[in-house]
Amino acid sequence: MNPFIENLYQSFLQNNTKTCLRIQDQTHTYGDILDLSHQIRIQLQKVDSQNVGIYLTDDVYMYASILAIWFTGKTYVPIHPEFPFNKNLDVIQQADIEVILSSIEIEANYQISIIDTKEVYPLEAILPVDSSIHNNAYILFTSGSTGKPKGVPIQFSNLYYFSESFHSTFGNLNPNDRVLQMFELTFDLSVMSYLIPWLNGAAVIGLHKKETKFLQILDLLEANEITVALMVPSILNLIIPYLDTEVKNESLRLNLFCGEALLTKQIKGWKDFIPNANIYNVYGPTENTIFCTQYKIEDPIKEKNGIISIGKSMVNTTMTFSDNETNEGELLLSGKLLTHSYWKNEEKTNEVFVEKDKEIFYKTGDWCLRDIEGDYFYLNRIDFQAKINGFRVELSEIEFFSNQKLNNAISVALIYKDKNNNDLLILFINDMNVEDEIIISYLKDNLPEYCIPSKIVKLEKFPINTSGKIDRNELKNKL
Repeated sequence: MNPFIENLYQSFLQNNTKTCLRIQDQTHTYGDILDLSHQIRIQLQKVDSQNVGIYLTDDVYMYASILAIWFTGKTYVPIHPEFPFNKNLDVIQQADIEVILSSIEIEANYQISIIDTKEVYPLEAILPVDSSIHNNAYILFTSGSTGKPKGVPIQFSNLYYFSESFHSTFGNLNPNDRVLQMFELTFDLSVMSYLIPWLNGAAVIGLHKKETKFLQILDLLEANEITVALMVPSILNLIIPYLDTEVKNESLRLNLFCGEALLTKQIKGWKDFIPNANIYNVYGPTENTIFCTQYKIEDPIKEKNGIISIGKSMVNTTMTFSDNETNEGELLLSGKLLTHSYWKNEEKTNEVFVEKDKEIFYKTGDWCLRDIEGDYFYLNRIDFQAKINGFRVELSEIEFFSNQKLNNAISVALIYKDKNNNDLLILFINDMNVEDEIIISYLKDNLPEYCIPSKIVKLEKFPINTSGKIDRNELKNKL
């Protein structure tokens, strides 16, 4: 049997009575979810297509659907109810999806079959299908520069080696662990947040739609309900202002950050709240299966422009630059976690997957440098490197100096084209009270004139996308 599926199936059998999922104030055992997956699999037996849509309902049936699809040897593709109709329809058509699994009625008419995951059938134990480890486990569609979603297929083998990388770096979880799952299934960080607990008999703590996400997380941490958490740095911007200096979290033992640059100023306001946790900055694109580097955050913190190091590669991943002799450039990734193509998109595949030293590497689009100890530092996206009046401007450097004059706030620098197609440098700050003159004066003391923003825009909160990251495109709509 596919060794990845075998490991997962055995964990569900061995941890039958342990808590597998707590969501919407309901607790479900491994046995409960395995039984639900069996009932869904009965309906999947008549489905011929390899790729199966999952309508994101954030309930136990959604998670049981993942298991049912995998134990049938098939591939799941998330369909987000809050995404535009045409975007979802494009995903359905690109992935040749013939059926969507859902526990609720789908109002949008995608003109394909819907399987009701709440349908009850006589219980029967069904062994997982003997599928290939090279089958795709899931395909995530991300927005491309043209607006047309591009599909990233990740195989069971990639997940098998990711779990090996995780366990060799951070150790095994145990059945007493309670793991935060704060992500939509359209964001691949969700996969770690349910898969690693499932492989170790731990409990997944999911969030619901009835309350703001960051407030739920804060409540869980203050109540010592979480022991392991993977989070995006942006969530700290929302949580930290609500922290009570008299209240400490005692339960969190492992805290990982991924998805966007982690700033030293964010972590300094967080460490005191979670005194018992080992904190790591991890990094990785969707194409290289969730994340592939690790840096343990200890004093003194390694950073460049206030951005914490992404550290060294985990096992099963190779990191390098185009020129082996340089220590700065576009980061390239290779190894057992890497997909080798986009879904039915040869042009985009050829653009970013390149052969080097007889290996396939992925061009991340991230400009990084490497220090003498072999630790890597993310500096910025290559497409964030902009020019104003012919001068190269590093947006992360502007943000770094601006952040030094902010307390419980951060800044985001963007290049914006005005109606005459001129490039303007705009600085957004999530603090309504700071004086513009203080920021501008400090930037002028530390940066050349061409790095000084044309305008400062103050917002109470930055817009967040469905992945929980700062939505830079939506920021431009605030002008």
